Amino acid sequence: MSDQHEWEELVDRHLRGELSEHEMEQLAELVEQAVWETQLTDSLRASRRWSPGFSRPARQPPDRNALLRVSLAGAIVVIVGLCVGLFYQQAYDERRIAEIRANAPEVKPEPSIAKVVGLSGSLIWTGDRGHIQRELKVGTELPGGTIEGVAPGSWFEVQFNDGSAVMISGTSILTFADAGQKVLRLKEGSLSANVEPQPTGKPMLIHTHTATLEVLGTQFKVEADLASTELNVSEGRVRVRRPSDNTELDVPEKHRLIVEADSKLIAVRTPDSVSEWKSELHRKPASYGKWQPATSDRPASLKAIPLVPPTAPHITLYLAGLSVNRQDNLPVVVQPGSRFIVRGRLESKARVHFGIRVTHANGEMAGMFRGDLHDKQPFAETDADGRFEEVFDLDKFSIDPAVYDRKDELAAKPDGLSLSAAWAFTHIGRPSGLEVLEIELIPPHGAALKEVR
Repeated sequence: MSDQHEWEELVDRHLRGELSEHEMEQLAELVEQAVWETQLTDSLRASRRWSPGFSRPARQPPDRNALLRVSLAGAIVVIVGLCVGLFYQQAYDERRIAEIRANAPEVKPEPSIAKVVGLSGSLIWTGDRGHIQRELKVGTELPGGTIEGVAPGSWFEVQFNDGSAVMISGTSILTFADAGQKVLRLKEGSLSANVEPQPTGKPMLIHTHTATLEVLGTQFKVEADLASTELNVSEGRVRVRRPSDNTELDVPEKHRLIVEADSKLIAVRTPDSVSEWKSELHRKPASYGKWQPATSDRPASLKAIPLVPPTAPHITLYLAGLSVNRQDNLPVVVQPGSRFIVRGRLESKARVHFGIRVTHANGEMAGMFRGDLHDKQPFAETDADGRFEEVFDLDKFSIDPAVYDRKDELAAKPDGLSLSAAWAFTHIGRPSGLEVLEIELIPPHGAALKEVR
């Protein structure tokens, strides 16, 4: 192949981006040689024109083709130089990245410390490195993290590797970890636990805003909010410390303790249960919805807000719910033949659906039930102000579809179980203006309490 033909072919392939590393170097050498020869020729001509003994030739017009060739050659030298530089830089960067990856320590996933053994309702789990997951399932292995229930019917149970089980329910937020010692933080809500004996000197620690619990092995239930912590111990013993003054107290089984900043730590025996209950919305209980304080002409209320079930993302419910607590802290046990009455307001015609969650005496989740599935719920009858009153007979309650997949391991009926939460919702494809004024549990043969005004 002639030099001229080789030159033209290399330039043509360079413009198409087809040159290899070796051919790029070859083209660069040819360009440099062409520039050098052109400069040498011009230098000889200039020297011949001005050397002694030679007459000065007549002025000739500049050879435009020669200038163009020199300019083109110079440009190609620059372009080829840049391309070769970039080629080598890219190769260097790739080698450097490969070296860094080869020498970097292997990032291993965090080991599992627990697994999911039960769940229902809307939940959000935030785990390793802030990873957010909404679709948990039974059997999922977890390395620790934060679980949040976002609706009254939400509940979540996790079992640690040693068999200890912890459960939250309702709108609760729990962070848990185990690096040789189990450390939990209940930011708010309800937690119940059945803890296996822990290693000596490494009790399970549960932190709330107002207390730290040391657990060696026991069954208990905790209710926590920003101002107080309530502990009910079913079995064993739990040591409680109040961080604000480091006061400590051991709470024995069948006793309860309320921890507040300005009260003395006194454990009292767990009281007997009651079979009647009425919500006290003026006390602003833990709830799901928009709480509205009482005014001169309207009582306190709980306005329904949107909820999208994780198992049915195409559906939007408008729901209002609350935890069940009495001012005297007596447990509320649901008796056969009881009735629930829901009083509230509606802005649009709608059916009012109603559900409850119940637990065993130790706070462990027992089941969820609906009072509107046995017979198709009729549209609520309202007065001129939009007020309604719906009655739900306990004998007609059935298992909530949200926990139907666990019906064999949960209670078949709510009879004799402790009431922990209640909620009402509408489902008409748009906001209904549902506003709950009061929820009341009427025991068998009991008369309804005076309607809220």
